[in-house]
Amino acid sequence: MPINKLTRLAILTALSCVLRFSMSALPNVKPITALFFVIMLCFGLSDAILVSALTMILTGLLMGFSIIILGQIVSYAIILTIASILCRMFSNLIIRTGLVFLLTMLYGFVISIFSAYLFGASFWPFWLGGLTFDLAHAISTALFFPIIFGIFNRLLKQKVI
Repeated sequence: MPINKLTRLAILTALSCVLRFSMSALPNVKPITALFFVIMLCFGLSDAILVSALTMILTGLLMGFSIIILGQIVSYAIILTIASILCRMFSNLIIRTGLVFLLTMLYGFVISIFSAYLFGASFWPFWLGGLTFDLAHAISTALFFPIIFGIFNRLLKQKVI
């Protein structure tokens, strides 16, 4: 792996960790999901999955590590893979933002499967009980996505990253 790519991945992972900690007081308002989508668009699916997995592991070490981190990694891999397929079909930022919203809701659905199993709860009541948190996550991600995407586009045009 080239040193510039390794450095970029390390910086993006550090940025993701800082963003996750900075917003930890607000439940499910996380700019990192939007950042993962932007990384996928700008640098590719494998980089986005790697940064998301490293972020979950590193922040898990500091915020509390449990088996749910595996569910987070798998859930992010699923939605980023779907996004990489769908975003090839649509280049309009508004449509992509809508896709990001829907895929973040899917993340909430998938992580609820892992969580319900982990806690021994029935899935449907568990998922419905957390739907407002999923909605807050999806709305915040849809709001952060165009902002972060614009910043990254500017930096890429200036060849800063």
